[in-house]
Amino acid sequence: MQHALPDRALDLGAPMLRRLSSPVGAATALLVAAWSFVAFLPAFQVWLYGDVRFYEGWANSITNHLVPYRDFKLEYPPGALPVFALPTYARKALGYASTYYVWFRIEILVIALLALWATAKALERLGASRRRMYWALALSALAPALLGPIALSRYDYWPTLFVIAGVAALVSDRPVLACAAFAAGAVAKVFPIVLLPFALFELWRRRRMRGVAWGLAATVAVVAVALGPFVVLAPHGLTYAAHRQISRPLQIESTPAAVFVVAHEVGGAHLHVVKSAGSDNFAGSWPNRAATASGVLTAIALLGLYALYLRGRRGKDELVVACVAAVTAFVVFSKVFSPQYLVWLFPLVPLVGARRGLRASLLFALVVGLTQIWEPYRYGEYWHTFPAWISWLVVLRDLLVVVLLAVLVWPERERHRPAKYESVSA
Repeated sequence: MQHALPDRALDLGAPMLRRLSSPVGAATALLVAAWSFVAFLPAFQVWLYGDVRFYEGWANSITNHLVPYRDFKLEYPPGALPVFALPTYARKALGYASTYYVWFRIEILVIALLALWATAKALERLGASRRRMYWALALSALAPALLGPIALSRYDYWPTLFVIAGVAALVSDRPVLACAAFAAGAVAKVFPIVLLPFALFELWRRRRMRGVAWGLAATVAVVAVALGPFVVLAPHGLTYAAHRQISRPLQIESTPAAVFVVAHEVGGAHLHVVKSAGSDNFAGSWPNRAATASGVLTAIALLGLYALYLRGRRGKDELVVACVAAVTAFVVFSKVFSPQYLVWLFPLVPLVGARRGLRASLLFALVVGLTQIWEPYRYGEYWHTFPAWISWLVVLRDLLVVVLLAVLVWPERERHRPAKYESVSA
């Protein structure tokens, strides 16, 4: 009896353009709609400035020919400079039309679209069906509306673009290019470096030490181009920026900080909040110990994920799940969990397929939606007085991110076909 081919097989035989055009077109429209909803809805206007105020100040300094790190202090890596400066140059080129804030949001839209298209490319290389492409790209496109103004008032889409480009390169069997992409993301915001080992693992598997050497060479070349000029011109300023990031205290929304929030709500523990390093943090000996422990836990979690991947099947689907889990683990165990960190996962979580992917996507949508309840509208109320309902929402959100990580790393049981479909050897 002849059986109809499954949807996946039919999709794999279709031309790539035909497979991608409709899902990508629909997702592009959704992303533009989500961006417009956040960018133009009057209720969001007051919250769309955020850190963009600082970006504009740094951009003006750059366009006035001041050298970053030498002539003015900057806490972000050099790879962030282009995304800060470009809106000012675009505005000048068009006769100072509109404001820096508008141009910055337009820039974020362009970067988000590029990330969306890279996500589509990764899904195509994973052999995703059209149905899966539709819902995966839709989640990625609608995520900015779920998170709200934070998504458009921070530059985190920029390093995220390099992350998804690197993952797309990995599943397209181009690990050297992936190394370069992850390095470019890391010099914009450090977290993409956690994905570099996966590219090096693939190079070792294919070409042993020669492949790893090529990957490391690409990584070093990108880092040298980004950091080299400032190492020569402003070594002290660059050291200051690195120290400022490394020495940050325990931020009040982080997962380790949730322990102290619970202690406050249940046992009446006193919470002392200080402003430093651009965030609101818990001060005291125990929060300081927790901040140190979070770094150790992050390293242990990442090493565990690398080991799990090396011991597993190491197919493309497993590679993607491992990459998503590594970024999620970095968010879970980090001593800082700013809400914009969720942008890092916008294009990544939708790449996970099968039942694991459905559970992860639903959890992720819930996490992002919960975060917008207090960020940024009631964030000031949270760190000033810690109202019980906001505190428990923050704790719940952090716990759900831990559950998301568990969903990504928990081994799935093998599903066997009925005996009548299994092949029998003579």
